[in-house]
Amino acid sequence: MPRSMARRSLLVALPLLLLGACVQTGPMGSMAPGVIGPVAPGSAWANAVGTVTGTDGLVANPMWNAEFSGPGFRSDLAQSLTRAGILTAGGAYRLNADVQSVTQPQTGTKVQVAMVVHYTIHDATGRAVFDQTVTTSYTSPLGQAVRGVDRLRIASENAAKDNIALLLRSLGASAEGAPTGGPL
Repeated sequence: MPRSMARRSLLVALPLLLLGACVQTGPMGSMAPGVIGPVAPGSAWANAVGTVTGTDGLVANPMWNAEFSGPGFRSDLAQSLTRAGILTAGGAYRLNADVQSVTQPQTGTKVQVAMVVHYTIHDATGRAVFDQTVTTSYTSPLGQAVRGVDRLRIASENAAKDNIALLLRSLGASAEGAPTGGPL
C-alpha cells in the first residue's frame, strides 16, 4: 500500500475510533413497548392474568449473553401487561413466557437480533387457554451506533419490544413496537 494511501486511511479511521471511544455502552434498557393501549373493559383478558413466569431460553451467541436478560424481559413483559390492563394481582390466569432463542451475531455493520418466545396462558386447573409462539427480529444499522456492542444492545431491546407488542395485540391491546432502524 503506498504511503499516501495509508495516511488517508488513517485519517479516515482515526475520527471513527475516537468517536467510538467516547460512546459509553449503557445497561440493557427497557424492552417494553413505548405506547400501549389497554384492552377493552369487556375483554376476556381484562384483569385476567395474575402472574408471569417463564424460562430464560437460549442465547445463540454466549459471548453476548450479557446483552439479553430473561428476568429483565419478564419484568418488562409484566409492566407491559399491567399497562394494558391484563395483569393484576387478583387475576385467575398465569402467563408463561418461555424465551426459546435469542440469536445474536458476533460482528457486522448491520446487527440483526432474532427472538422466539413461546407464550401460554393457563387457567387455575393448568389447562392452556392461549398458546402462541412469537418470532421477531430487529436490525440495527451502523447509523444507529458506531460500536457493534451498542448496535447489539439496540437490536436486542427492539426485538424484545416488538415481541411484547405482538403478544399484546394478540390479546386485544394496542401496542407499538420498536421504531424503524436508523440510516445505513
